[in-house]
Amino acid sequence: MQFIVILIVTCVTIALIIETYKVSSLDENEKLIKNLEQYAKKEKIKQQESKILGQKQVKRKDNKKKRTRMYHI
Repeated sequence: MQFIVILIVTCVTIALIIETYKVSSLDENEKLIKNLEQYAKKEKIKQQESKILGQKQVKRKDNKKKRTRMYHI
């Protein structure tokens, strides 16, 4: 009789541990999915922002001095 009681208590304990593990892993997966969605939103906002914060560089060819190279033979 004691053997049956110990067996039942052990099985119930194992079942509770397994269910607790499943619930905690589901919670972690949900947290990961939520964090990924938030990261995607932040990246989308970053891409929409202007990259240039000021004056654009202008390529000027007018005022450049011409250089002559002297090679020694």
